[in-house]
Amino acid sequence: MIALWILGIVLVLLATVLLLRVSVQAAFGQELRVVAKIGPVPIQILPKPEKEKKSKEKTKKEEKAEKPKPKIKFEDVREAFPILFEALKKTLGKIRKRMRVEPLHVSVIFGGDDPARVAELYGWASSAMWTVMPPLEELIHIPNPHIHLGVDYNSFSTYAEGEVGVRFRVIDLLVIALTFGIPALKWYLQWQKKQPAPVAEKKTTTDNTEQV
Repeated sequence: MIALWILGIVLVLLATVLLLRVSVQAAFGQELRVVAKIGPVPIQILPKPEKEKKSKEKTKKEEKAEKPKPKIKFEDVREAFPILFEALKKTLGKIRKRMRVEPLHVSVIFGGDDPARVAELYGWASSAMWTVMPPLEELIHIPNPHIHLGVDYNSFSTYAEGEVGVRFRVIDLLVIALTFGIPALKWYLQWQKKQPAPVAEKKTTTDNTEQV
């Protein structure tokens, strides 16, 4: 009898945790700020609290000693887009209308030193936006979305600013991890295997001995 009471309490607590509301608010531009809230408890993710900053500064030398990691390029993103987008639609189909994206205000101005490359990137991003947004608005609540894409050929870098907020339940995190996270991880591992091995840097030594 006691075991049944304990099991019942555990199940109630588990159900309560899974149904907790989670919200993540991100603002980016000159500075990136991310704040999460689990139930009534706010958690500042970025910028890091001062204590965490100090502890990270101690490990900077160790990070510099590590081998440089390959970076994901535009071609990699374009190749992964169909796979990850299908996984995303499947994930949101299971979550349905429990997820809410508000606000969604994003402005991206593409720039770079190669005008042809900038135009290609802008064209692909515009096409991707019109491919992604209609099905997303059918699957989740996105009231008053505002996304602006532009080109500045006088700028040598791409600039993005905006504010995005997402609200869901803890149980939705499990759905996202299983339905979207696994395909994304498989793609990343396959992409990592395709990358060429890093070239070892030659160490140079100096001889300070005086010649007689």
